[in-house]
Amino acid sequence: MLDALNLSHNELTGLIPSSFGSMGSLTSIDVSYNELEGPVPESRFFQGAPVQWFMHNKLLCGEVKGLPPCTIATHEGRQRNAYKIIVVATVPILLSLVLLAATVMFWHGRRKSKQIISNKETQANVFSIWSFDGVDVFKQIVEATKDFSEMHCIGTGSYRSVYKATLKTGEIFAVKKIHIIEEDYCMNESVFNREIVALLQIRHRNIVKLFGYCSSSKGRFLIYKYMERGDLVETLRSNERAIELDWKRRIQLVLDVVHALAFMHHDCSSPIVHRDITSKNILLDVEFRAYISDFGTAKILNVNGRNITQIAGTKGYLAPELAYTQNVTEKCDIYSFGVLALELFMGSHPGDLLSSLHLTTNKNDVCMKNLLDSRLEIPDAETAREIYGMLSVAVQCLEPNPSRRPMARSASDELSAGFKIYGDQHVDYLDAVLTIPTQ
Repeated sequence: MLDALNLSHNELTGLIPSSFGSMGSLTSIDVSYNELEGPVPESRFFQGAPVQWFMHNKLLCGEVKGLPPCTIATHEGRQRNAYKIIVVATVPILLSLVLLAATVMFWHGRRKSKQIISNKETQANVFSIWSFDGVDVFKQIVEATKDFSEMHCIGTGSYRSVYKATLKTGEIFAVKKIHIIEEDYCMNESVFNREIVALLQIRHRNIVKLFGYCSSSKGRFLIYKYMERGDLVETLRSNERAIELDWKRRIQLVLDVVHALAFMHHDCSSPIVHRDITSKNILLDVEFRAYISDFGTAKILNVNGRNITQIAGTKGYLAPELAYTQNVTEKCDIYSFGVLALELFMGSHPGDLLSSLHLTTNKNDVCMKNLLDSRLEIPDAETAREIYGMLSVAVQCLEPNPSRRPMARSASDELSAGFKIYGDQHVDYLDAVLTIPTQ
């Protein structure tokens, strides 16, 4: 009955068991980043599997598109063993020759350094997560986007443009291009590298999947899973699309985001802070599930000391403590999450509400029904109870003092509990009051 099996990054050796081929319920299997070798099990499921599930292994072969046929792979493996014997036998003789050659090449390289630097700008240096056909895939992407023409652009930002690439195979990718701006070269490179480093450490169903990346003279490119429904901010702006995003779906979106934050903050080898949790950086798939995207401002925290950094993020979502300290913590993401949760149920950014409460009154009590998106029908009693529970957690996340905000794990646990602590079925939660903290 197993549906999804992820064995990646486990240093596994040997063969993939042939019995895997008879597991009829499997819809995905990931054995990448191991030391596996030999044939992939023969079954219709494995024949149609993407090569990404098997990348970065010792020597896998089979009928998976992108893997070498087993006859060729076996022959290459035998050749490789023969080469190892020859190399071990000739090492003592070659060592002195290598040292001599290295000396000659060093002096030759010094004379040619200027020429190499000038040529380097015109070379396309492709780095890919795809183990076999990454370069070919990127060529297909260039062709599919007509060399990244505007007609294929689906989004722009300060340092990047996003393109939709539909390959001849039918596969669809979102390709983010980091612009090369001479005066901001270090910033461009930092955004590009930071996003790669963060996403290579994260594997979570609610975090956008990075398939590959490329650095060339044309720019820096990141290749992602394509999200059919685009970003949350555009969905909320459109009346038609916002109505599709009913209360149950909005409740699920809150859970998707908080689960991803809990994973980033508590389950990675070092905590990862996104620093720009906004409705623009929440993408929706065809089933209205949420994915956190755009890790260009992400920071991997040093758990043994302070994490002083420049302010990054979007106005209206920034934690208030960033106005007087540059020490970033997980609580910065939690504040942004609180704003996002309010925005999701209100249907628009809560900035005007928060400003009016701060300027006009010291009493910050708001009736819940006055916070709900008027484009949707009034929720039934059970749904209203769930929404009240989620908004109760959201306003805790807006506490000016970061020590009073919940951690992502506790917020996730409380939200996942389904608001069981408020079990009174007779309370009219539409008229219930929420106290929103102000700065």
